[in-house]
Amino acid sequence: MSSRSPITASRRPASPRDLRRGSLLLRLLAAIGGSYACTASLASLSSVLAVMLSDLARSEAVYLTAMLSLLVYPALLLWSISEPRLWRVWAILLSGTFGSMLLQDLLTMTQLGD
Repeated sequence: MSSRSPITASRRPASPRDLRRGSLLLRLLAAIGGSYACTASLASLSSVLAVMLSDLARSEAVYLTAMLSLLVYPALLLWSISEPRLWRVWAILLSGTFGSMLLQDLLTMTQLGD
């Protein structure tokens, strides 16, 4: 009879196949979810900038940036799949998402202060 507990007896070291599967799942999550989040935040920032910098109505700015985001999302999606370094994909998508959200918040706070 073995003195090992059932939990440790069933654990085995991660094989290269398991690591590749995990890397693929992370890449798909970055490609689909990260590209969507980055595109949405960039479109939102672009609509705020379009209203502030031009004489576009708010509805027209939202419509324009929504149409432009239809080009940005597939580009980010394809890039995130074809980029060989997974850490770079996550770094660029997260910095684009949170950077544009931060900049949008700063712009709206200064706009409210005026």
